[in-house]
Amino acid sequence: MERIDDRHLEEIKRFLEESRGELGKLVPLVRKHYEWESLPEPKKASVYAVDGSRMAKRLSGAIIYAVSASAVGNDLYYWNDIGALFPYSNADDRIRVHMDTLEKRMGAMIAEKADLVLMDGTISGALIRPPSYANSTTQKLYSTHGRNLLEASLDFLDALNIKWKEWRRELRKGVISGPSLLARGREGKSIFQILMEKGSKSLKRNLWWVGDTENLIVLFEYLEYLHALDRLLDGEIASIAKTFYRSDVIQTVAERERLKKVPIMVDTPVVASLTGKSGYLRFSYRKGPKDRLAKLILDLMEHGMFPNLREILVLDEKNNIVDARIRPAYIRFADGGLIYLLEVPEKQDFEETLAKLLSVAEDEYVIPLEYAHHSVVIKKREFDAYVDAILSAIVGEDESYLNFLRYGREPLE
Repeated sequence: MERIDDRHLEEIKRFLEESRGELGKLVPLVRKHYEWESLPEPKKASVYAVDGSRMAKRLSGAIIYAVSASAVGNDLYYWNDIGALFPYSNADDRIRVHMDTLEKRMGAMIAEKADLVLMDGTISGALIRPPSYANSTTQKLYSTHGRNLLEASLDFLDALNIKWKEWRRELRKGVISGPSLLARGREGKSIFQILMEKGSKSLKRNLWWVGDTENLIVLFEYLEYLHALDRLLDGEIASIAKTFYRSDVIQTVAERERLKKVPIMVDTPVVASLTGKSGYLRFSYRKGPKDRLAKLILDLMEHGMFPNLREILVLDEKNNIVDARIRPAYIRFADGGLIYLLEVPEKQDFEETLAKLLSVAEDEYVIPLEYAHHSVVIKKREFDAYVDAILSAIVGEDESYLNFLRYGREPLE
């Protein structure tokens, strides 16, 4: 192994020394304004954890990808899908949203039978940061098509409610494998054909939608995501994030102490330095404009859609999202353990939710979340082999598909 360059070593040490100096100033101030609380006694409960995974392979004319979601508790539930997209600029984001949709949908369905559902990551991130491409697409389409789009969206959400019941029955078997986005259509029929067959007056009225079919599919995918998120918020849930870079505690202390210079540091090392014991520290997220909620979504809410989203989001007079009714806390499950970020919706009892969560915590982490992660992860080698098998079968039937399915890295492998 190559010898460490002393200049690299000194640079990192210098950074850490400066940070340690700032830490020494901050810790007493944080202790002055915040309290490290002891963990409550665990309360036995049926707790499930949900996690998701995704993998993609870029080909010459398409992206083939897989998304999956897993729920682990008393039983194991699994949902996976293989999809294809043209390699447009928003393809990666759409794949991520597809995975998020499966996660939220799985969590919502499991919440109907569990006392508590644990989500990996944060609830607040899903609420206050809508996908930028979806928001801009929604605004543009709504300004162009107005009432027609509102009616079509309502028809789509009605069809999604019916499909939801089918998925829920299917999930009782333990595994769902197959197409999971209604927006992409079914069995050779586009979503527009499906909605017209169900009597959508908006789509039948005229052909306003024909020139915008791809953008409308993107919008409907976003509505599926919001629909799943809204259903999830109807249950008893909490989220635990392993990786986060927040400075809400530091910023609040700096404001209260009127510090002239606010240290550039995240909360985690400061909170970890307060004590080595297990416990938690409650705090509040700092309010401020995040993103504007698209007018179409607001109008859908006025028509009774997304009631849980409407309840949990805090909007200003310009419909900017400024906050979400979420209680956050930094938590350590065992003495000397890592610090995690816990989020619980305000409508739930924080202490009781935490007590249920602790019934499945062991040592430094939460057992079902660990199992969910390991059960859901899509391994690259297995994914590549599966995709290669699919592509071989397709090209074997018709070689004209080959121009879409070549792989740019073939000569290097």
